[in-house]
Amino acid sequence: MRNKTLVAFCLIAAMINLTACQSQKQTNNRQTIEKSGVTQKQTPKRLIVKSMSDTEKSSAISIYGSMKYGDAWKTAYSDAKKNRLSISVKNRTGFNWIKKGRGYIYEVTGNGQENNAFYTMKSETVYFYNQKKNLGVASLSEIASYLNEHNQVKAVEKLATKTTLAAEVTSDKYGVKGDDSLALVPTRLWGTWYNYKGKKLVITDHTVNGEEIHHISNSGVAAESLDQTKKWARARIENINGLNCYHVQTLNAQDFGLLYSVQKDNGNTAVVTYSVDTGHYTATYWKSTKIAKEHRNAEFKTLN
Repeated sequence: MRNKTLVAFCLIAAMINLTACQSQKQTNNRQTIEKSGVTQKQTPKRLIVKSMSDTEKSSAISIYGSMKYGDAWKTAYSDAKKNRLSISVKNRTGFNWIKKGRGYIYEVTGNGQENNAFYTMKSETVYFYNQKKNLGVASLSEIASYLNEHNQVKAVEKLATKTTLAAEVTSDKYGVKGDDSLALVPTRLWGTWYNYKGKKLVITDHTVNGEEIHHISNSGVAAESLDQTKKWARARIENINGLNCYHVQTLNAQDFGLLYSVQKDNGNTAVVTYSVDTGHYTATYWKSTKIAKEHRNAEFKTLN
């Protein structure tokens, strides 16, 4: 009897120890998870180039320029914090002193007026200018690292929420007089489109059918710049009889231009064009020549 009691006592003790060990293990696991959660919460957010939007990149470039180079860059950022950050896009006409970078020139301003802060890009490399002086160069990764080290992540994010790309900025200092910068073509129109004969219609962020789309001031382009601007056009969005259209008119043209609309037929997307003068349909472009041939007899909305 005594042996049975002793065995029972040992079993009970073992069970108590096992339960205590399991409880302690669960407690330790819970504490580890809680500590891990605290660590994650305490880890500050960082700028990572591949995760940044275009507005965040422009915001980061502007803040970096302000901190590194001062002057016009600092003024632009100071104004932008009170108002908005506007990034206007210029072609290189009138900017022969800017040599580095490729493609367009970007102007930074915080009050909607022309400033002296410019930058150009080549892939992910940024070249900084102040008036007609090349200030320096940095990659987007270097800019992000610098701003991370100086605790500017929240500042970048905040400024990005009120950043306008391809903004209209009055021209009175640089480039062509009357050119208030390139406009941003609606994204739904972007791409290479084809009619049933294989003819291409190429639309990019700033061009339609080979013409640059510009904001033009009310005074118009200066007469001495007509040769430089013969492949420029102005554009605006219009709603005609319930159809949203992008009205593109070549500068100095005698007609009123074309209307570009995005429509669908049996699930396939097309860019349909109309004459502004008459409202008549003029052409249809699709994602491929094959699709265009298949939908050659498709019918679309009329503007009349």
